[in-house]
Amino acid sequence: MATLKELKPPHAKATIHVDTPNGPREKSVILKHGTDLSALTSRSGYDSYIVTNVCAEPGLEQVEFANGKFLKVAAEEGGMADEIMKVQIRQTIEEHLKKEKVLKDRGIKVLSLFFVDRVAHYRWYDEEGNPQNGKIATWFEESFLELAQHPNYKGLLPYDVSELHDGYFSEDKKRGKVVGLKDTSGKTLADQDAYKLIMQDKETLLSPSTPLRFIFSHSALREGWDNPNVFQICSLREMGTEKERRQTIGRGLRLPVGSDGERIYDESINRLTVIASESFEEYAKGLQSEMEADIGGGFKFGRIPKIAFARLLDEKTDQPIGQERSEWIWNALKVEGYLDDEGNITPKFTPETAGFELQLPEEMVPLRFGITDEMKRFIFKNRVVNSRERRTLKFNKRIELNEEFKILWEQINKKTRYSVEFETEDLIQRAVDKIHKMEKIRPVRIFVDKADLDITEAGVEQGRVSDSRTIHVKPHSSLPDILAYLQRETELTRWTLVEILKRSGRLQEFGLNPQTFMTDTAKLINRALRELVVDGIKYEQIDGECYEMRLFEEHEIETYLSKLYEVQYNYDATPYDYVPYDSDVELHIAEGLDADEKVKFFCKLPNWFVVPTPLGDYNPDWAVVTEDDAKLYLVRETKDTRYRDERRESENKKIDCGRAHFEALGVNFDVATGIHEVLSK
Repeated sequence: MATLKELKPPHAKATIHVDTPNGPREKSVILKHGTDLSALTSRSGYDSYIVTNVCAEPGLEQVEFANGKFLKVAAEEGGMADEIMKVQIRQTIEEHLKKEKVLKDRGIKVLSLFFVDRVAHYRWYDEEGNPQNGKIATWFEESFLELAQHPNYKGLLPYDVSELHDGYFSEDKKRGKVVGLKDTSGKTLADQDAYKLIMQDKETLLSPSTPLRFIFSHSALREGWDNPNVFQICSLREMGTEKERRQTIGRGLRLPVGSDGERIYDESINRLTVIASESFEEYAKGLQSEMEADIGGGFKFGRIPKIAFARLLDEKTDQPIGQERSEWIWNALKVEGYLDDEGNITPKFTPETAGFELQLPEEMVPLRFGITDEMKRFIFKNRVVNSRERRTLKFNKRIELNEEFKILWEQINKKTRYSVEFETEDLIQRAVDKIHKMEKIRPVRIFVDKADLDITEAGVEQGRVSDSRTIHVKPHSSLPDILAYLQRETELTRWTLVEILKRSGRLQEFGLNPQTFMTDTAKLINRALRELVVDGIKYEQIDGECYEMRLFEEHEIETYLSKLYEVQYNYDATPYDYVPYDSDVELHIAEGLDADEKVKFFCKLPNWFVVPTPLGDYNPDWAVVTEDDAKLYLVRETKDTRYRDERRESENKKIDCGRAHFEALGVNFDVATGIHEVLSK
C-alpha cells in the first residue's frame, strides 16, 4: 500500500547582520513562514521583516515579508553587496594592470576572469536587440578609466575600454534577433554556443595585440575552456556546488604561455590571484573542505597516512625504507600516543618545546629526526595545542556535616532584589558627557588584504600579507529610525533620548555610519544608566528564595589541572578535593586557607552563586569561616590591588553592588589582596 511522505514546507537560506562585541557580523539563517528577523538580531532595521510566504516554484522563487517587501534569489535588501562588488572589480583591475606592466615586454598576455551573480548585471538587451551595459560592466569601465590615469599605468593598454572586456553567455534568439541572456550552468547546449568563440580562438585571444583582457562569465566554465593565461579570478557570485570553487580556481592553475606558444615555468610569474568577498578564514576553510571531499577516501589535511614515512632513508643502505616500514613507524607513533586511530597528531607531539624528543622503540631511534620533521609538515602553522589536562572536581559529602558551613550558608544563600532612584537630568548629563567623548565615528569601511595562499599537507594556510588597504563607503542616503532603536535598547523615553542626542553634539556623525553610531550610543547611554543606578542601589531579601546546598553536588566543576590547587590539609573544611583559581593571588590565598588552623571552612564560591546587578551578575570569590577569639563568617573578593583607580570601573561597580547585597544580609564583605586581608575582621 502506498503511503504519502510528509512534505516539508519551503524555506530559504539568507544572510543577515547581527551585532557582536567586535562589531556587526554576518550570520546565516533559515527563513520559514513566521520567521521574525528582528527577533533574531535585535536590530531595528529588521523591524517588520516577518516572513509571510516562501515560494519555491521554479522561476518564481522569492520570500515575502509582512512589510510588503519581496526578496528574490540572490537579491539583497539594505546591504553592501554592490559596494563590495565594486571594490572587488577595482582590486581585480589593479592586480591585472600590475601584472600587465611586468609581463608586457616578455610577450605574455594577461587575462582576468570574472564570475558574475546574474548575467543581466553585466549585459542586457533592449527591445531592438542592442546590447546595454549592466551595473557590473558600468562599474568595470568607471574603475578602469580611473586606474588607467594613474602614472604607473598610463598608456599601458592603449585601447578603448569597451574593447578590453566582454562576456560569454548563452543567448536567447528569436527570429534572428538577440532578446535576452540566460543565467547558465556551463553544461547545456546553449553554453557550448556561448563559449564557442573563446574555445576556438584561443591563439587569437592570447595575442598581446588583441585588446580583450577581461572576460565575464556566469558559470565556472566547463572543461572545454582551458585558457592558460588567466592570472586573476574575481568571484562576484557565491560558489554553489562543492566542486565549483576548485573548478573556478582551476581555470587559473595553468602554466601560462608566451607569444611563441611555449609554456612559462618561472614560479615568480606563475601566481594566481583570487579576489573573493570572504574573509581569508572562510575562504580557506571552504577551499580545504571541498578539496578533501573531492579527493575522498577519508583524506584529511593534517592527518598522517601510514605511508607518510616511506621516503625516509635507511642510514645503512641509503635507500628509502618503503611502505611496510613506514606503517610500522606509524603504528609505533600511535602506541606512544603521538597519533590517534585515524592518524591525527595529538597534543603529546610538541616539537616546539625545548628538549622535546620522540619516544620510539630502539630500532627506530636512528630515524627519529626524520620522523619528527615529516610529522611537522602535517602541523597547521597556527595550530592551537591544548596540552592541559582537564579535571572534574570531586564533591566531598562530609562537608555537609560541617556545622560552620551550615551556619555560613544560612547567612549568605539568601537571594535579593535591587531598587534605585535617580534624577533624569543626572542621567542625561552623564550620557551626554560619555557620548561627547566617544571615539570618532568612521564611515563604513571595506578592508582588503592581499595574502599568499599556502596549500601543504597540513592544510590551506595564509602566507605573507603583501598589501592591506581600507576603502571607505559613501554615506547612506536613507537612515534608520534611531529613536526607535535607542528606545528598545535603553527603555528610556523619546524625550530623554532626544535631549541626550541634541546635547551630545555628535548627531552629525549619524549619517556616516548609522549602525555603528546607534550601537555605540546605546552602549554609552546604558553605561551611564548603570553607573547612576549603582550609586543609588538598595537590596532587599526575597522571601523564600535562596541557593540550596545541594547545588554544590549537582553542578559539576570542570577545569584545567594547571588552574587547580589540590587540598593538602583541611580536607573536611572545603567542598571539593581541588580549589580552582584564576590568578597567582587566588592560588596563594587557597594555600593559606588550606594551611591555617584557624580556618574552619573555606570555599571558592562556584559560578552559579551570583548577585544580580545592573551591570550583570556578580560572582564573589571566597566564603570563609574562622575561629580565634570569636567566629567570623566572611565573604571576600580577591583583587591584586585595593586601589579603585587601578581597577576597571565595571569591576568596582559590581563590587559596590556586592557590598550592598551582603550588607542587606548582615554578612561581613570586603576586598582582599592577600591571605591576611582575607582573614582580618
